[in-house]
Amino acid sequence: MKIIVDNLCRYFGNIRALDGVSFEIPDGAVCGFVGTNGAGKTTALRIMAGLDTPDRGSVFFDQLSATDYPEQIPAIAGFMPDTLVNAHNIRVREYLDFFARAFQLRGREKEAAFRRVSEYTMLDELLDRPLSALSKGMKQQVSLARVLIHDPPVLLLDEPAAGLDPRARVTLRESLSRLAQTGKTILISSHILSELEEMISSVIILERGKITWQGAPGSVPASSQPRVLLTFRCSAESVLETLGKYPFVTGIRQTGPRQIELTFSGGEADFAEQMAEIFRSGPPILVMSRPDLSLEGMFLEKTTGEVQ
Repeated sequence: MKIIVDNLCRYFGNIRALDGVSFEIPDGAVCGFVGTNGAGKTTALRIMAGLDTPDRGSVFFDQLSATDYPEQIPAIAGFMPDTLVNAHNIRVREYLDFFARAFQLRGREKEAAFRRVSEYTMLDELLDRPLSALSKGMKQQVSLARVLIHDPPVLLLDEPAAGLDPRARVTLRESLSRLAQTGKTILISSHILSELEEMISSVIILERGKITWQGAPGSVPASSQPRVLLTFRCSAESVLETLGKYPFVTGIRQTGPRQIELTFSGGEADFAEQMAEIFRSGPPILVMSRPDLSLEGMFLEKTTGEVQ
């Protein structure tokens, strides 16, 4: 199911939480939604989920308008907030049973839905536990199970890994990676850029209510100056002078005892030939990476860190 967001605006007094946000996500794509705190990600997701009304603009899932018919959106778009209600005396089975019944799932259909959801979550281990006794990671598994219970074609996930320990993040990442292969259209908001990068086919970067970049991770404008991070066998200090003599090296910075970051002139078209020259005539290189092509590098380049 395709998502179309057009000129979305949402104001809270003098704060422009969303200021003309527009993007499209193709059917079956997995898109990252990143930005600083207060950038407007949660506001946009809530509008897309039919939980808030924009001051201007529209959201469409194929031909269905989320702004005109918000009551129809829960059936097609599962929204996962970053927290799960800490209800006392309610077990996971009862919690999920409530939502299954809300989507008219009963009897064999409900049991089949529970089995299907168990393929992507730890549901089998959690069904008889009270919600109040769950860890943060377990609660996120239950929250994911809730949005999957009626098998919606769209998933809107707001910081699903927020507050998780490393092991819980790995478990959640594995769940989301399997979901990404099912053909669902998924929009994921996250601050853990290294893990998000492994799952997404496109990214939207938001700051102060405006999109500063959207496209495929790793894509850069042709005019950008490539940056490369090199790790050497020898100390970084011993090769600084040698690397600085290459005419195409416009910037050089030591980032560790054996690491140096170089900035090249000429753009992507010349980068391969320039790097080949360093490999042929320069000091032995152990590891080479491109921080400017990582999602984290793009995020730092396309945002200023300013808040409203």
